[in-house]
Amino acid sequence: MEWSIDIESKAAVCGDDDTLRNPSTPSSESRPKDKPDTPRVNRITALPRWIFGKLKKKRTGEEDQKLPMPEVFIRKLQDCPIGYPRLAAFLDSDENFMIYRRFGYAGSRLLLHKQAELQKLEAAMIEMDEDDERDRPGCLQSVDLESDPSSPRARLMKDLETKYDEWGKLLNTAKELSFMSRPSGSEYRSVRNYLHATRPLCEDEEPRIDCKEDLVTLRRGREYAWLDVTIERLLKLFRCRAVDYFFRSTETRRKADDDGVSPVYYTRSRIASVVLFIVTTTVVALLIVPIYLLYHLTNGIPQGPHTTAVSMGTLVVFTLIFSWIVAFFSSAKRHEILLAAAAYCAVLVVFFGNVQVIYPDGQATQL
Repeated sequence: MEWSIDIESKAAVCGDDDTLRNPSTPSSESRPKDKPDTPRVNRITALPRWIFGKLKKKRTGEEDQKLPMPEVFIRKLQDCPIGYPRLAAFLDSDENFMIYRRFGYAGSRLLLHKQAELQKLEAAMIEMDEDDERDRPGCLQSVDLESDPSSPRARLMKDLETKYDEWGKLLNTAKELSFMSRPSGSEYRSVRNYLHATRPLCEDEEPRIDCKEDLVTLRRGREYAWLDVTIERLLKLFRCRAVDYFFRSTETRRKADDDGVSPVYYTRSRIASVVLFIVTTTVVALLIVPIYLLYHLTNGIPQGPHTTAVSMGTLVVFTLIFSWIVAFFSSAKRHEILLAAAAYCAVLVVFFGNVQVIYPDGQATQL
């Protein structure tokens, strides 16, 4: 059986209300549709319209009024009261100043004290086991025989659990503190000089900055920390307006007044950019310079044992320099330094082995 649907009746049933009320009104299908603008034309004409609109607003003084942005809050040292507030602001003003004591001696005393308590409880447990084995055979084969929480063994095990938990927390804390980085010499001197120059706290509560071996820093270990310190020293040594302009942002200058006592802050991101440039330049030079020297040693020069010895010496010297730079410019481990030096030397050897020697008479030979 074939099914057929009258198109006109379907339009009458499914048409909109206006079409049903006013049959003379053309339906949406019969209305002419506006042709959309070509997207390519819109993109081409959008930029000139935007430029002419900006010029018109500027000429008529109808510039877009932008909402004022709130000023970045910077805690200034001189705005903090003298005492703990100013000292806290100083230690928080730079990551290199976050130096605190780890109290290694006090921690060792606590560990020894807890260890002695655990030893006593352990000895009492062993003695109780021996008594139960002698007086009550078989009672040590099941924990259900000592299910009464008021029994001596249950109380002893509860005390042992508490002390052991405290002992574990102390051990983990001591371990984490022992793994923290030690402050560098420049960081230690900066904090020590500031404390001696300002004396922010009373004598009885002054930080024991003289306990250098007991100090730790919250700063994360950086790969080029010594290079950062060297650049910062050079900036302080050759300080001028140009240095302040390029290496001290507006927020950095607002941290403290330039009174000769407060520290001079530099923007860490800008120093890091200089460090990255130095490291990148060094790596590129270590790849180009030895290849350049090897190329000139093997071309246009009469070859002999002397030339070969000089070439091999060049390989050894630059491999040593590369290993030294990897060791001091990064936090690579010993085996990583060995692998990097082997890969670098292999690159130079491959170039040296594949280079063609060109003699003055035009003849070429493969090394």
